[in-house]
Amino acid sequence: MTEHRIEVEPGVSIFAQDVGSGPPVVLLHGWALGHEVWDRSVYSLVTQGFRAIAIDLRGHGRSSQPFTGYDVHRLGADVIALIEGLGLERVTLVGWSLGGLTAFRVAAVRPDLVAKLVLVCSNGVAASRQPGLPFGAAAADVEEAVLAAELIDRVASRESQIRSAVQRGMPEATVQWLLSLTMRVSSWAGRGCLHTVLNTDQVDDAATLKPPLVQILGEFDPILSKRAAAWLMERVPVARQLHVEGSGHFPMFENSERFNTALMDAVGG
Repeated sequence: MTEHRIEVEPGVSIFAQDVGSGPPVVLLHGWALGHEVWDRSVYSLVTQGFRAIAIDLRGHGRSSQPFTGYDVHRLGADVIALIEGLGLERVTLVGWSLGGLTAFRVAAVRPDLVAKLVLVCSNGVAASRQPGLPFGAAAADVEEAVLAAELIDRVASRESQIRSAVQRGMPEATVQWLLSLTMRVSSWAGRGCLHTVLNTDQVDDAATLKPPLVQILGEFDPILSKRAAAWLMERVPVARQLHVEGSGHFPMFENSERFNTALMDAVGG
């Protein structure tokens, strides 16, 4: 295993864990988490002959946490800088939730770098109701309360968000471990990225997306609108869906065996 730290702008660096050799697969985690969530997926990828590069997005894990710079354009630019800094070509780019929005941004603006886009529990273009995407809640209806909770008690708020996103039955130890990962993320980075999740609008980019898309959905995901996912399949030129049974928004933990089977299908298919 190799660890990288790439400076993406003065004083701001992005961390990546790099394991294996072969065709590169770049993995982007969800909000307030980190590269560790991909541990079992990294194992599966490497044993199947891939090179797995798991990134900590700006504000997360072992990457820098500047006070500003958490819009999807900047997050995408960070990933592009890291891909180029490592000399990678034609990567398979996997993004989960916030990472899905970021991955979609990279694929839309730099399709030359992306051989395939894999979205996990994300439709890539938006996570809330936007012009042209009439599904889900509008950001204005929920943002004030969500951002306020980050300052009032971010421990309780983040634990509540984890529990509300998974199906019943996730081991308590796993919930607490995920919570411990979120606590590495500062309130300003958490709020900045939540604002991005709620307000990103890449709807117009769906019809012109060049890399082929595979979308992996949790069967009972309470976060991602199924209608929005269907909307995406109808608009992206080359796209297909895979499903993870018995899973909510955390399929790599709720049904890890089925998730990794789907991921191998998406990456290798």
